[in-house]
Formats: sequence, C-alpha cells, structure tokens
Amino acid sequence: MSIWSVGNLAKLGSGLYSAVQQYKAGSRAEDMAEDNADRARQENEEEARRLRISQRRNQSALQARAAASGIKLSGSTSNYLDQYEEEGDKQYDWLKKSSKSREQIIKKEGKNQKKALQYGSYGSFFNAASNWWGGG
Repeated sequence: MSIWSVGNLAKLGSGLYSAVQQYKAGSRAEDMAEDNADRARQENEEEARRLRISQRRNQSALQARAAASGIKLSGSTSNYLDQYEEEGDKQYDWLKKSSKSREQIIKKEGKNQKKALQYGSYGSFFNAASNWWGGG
C-alpha cells in the first residue's frame, strides 16, 4: 500500500488531529489548575478571615470575663491572655502558609499535567507519522 493512499492519509490526518487535541488539552489542564488554585486561595482567605474574627471574639470574651471577675489584668491572667493571643496568631499564620502551599501544589500539578499531555502529543504525532511512512 502506498504512503499516499487514501487510507494512509486518513490515518495520518487522524493521528495529527489527535496529537493537536492532546496538546491543546494540556493547555486547558493548566488553565483549569490555575482556576482551581485561585478558588482555593479565595476559600482559604475566607477561612482565615473567619478564624481571625472568631479569635478576636474569644479574646474579647476572655478579657471581659477577667475584668468582670474583678481580677487585675496582670500576672498570670495577663500572661494567659497574651498566650491565647499568640496561639491564635500561630494558627492564623499556619493557615495562611498552608493555603499558599496548597495553591502552589495545585498549580504545579496543572503544569505537570500540561507537560504530560503535551509530551504525549509528540508521541502521538510521531506514531502517526511512523504509521503513515510505514504504509499503515
């Protein structure tokens, strides 16, 4: 069978079309990962905002209880309130760092998926060309 036969040209065209679609899918995968990372960032920002509000409410309630009890806000009471605030800050900072890490992981996964699909498209292209050149 000739490499220029209709059947071989159809296989070549089909293989090339498949390679192009696979390459484009890689770009779409990366775009979707960027969108997902952006959504994750927004969700985590909202979670951090809510955590900060909750921490401030609890801190205020603790200060109000201490003040209402007639205990001076010094010594162990003051230390406790300071430690409570420091722990809240640590939790908030950890949430922000873990959110950034999650966002970076999602983006990296998208880039890896893009590379895998696009490298796969090269294989599809060369497979189509090889089959065409070999006559099917």
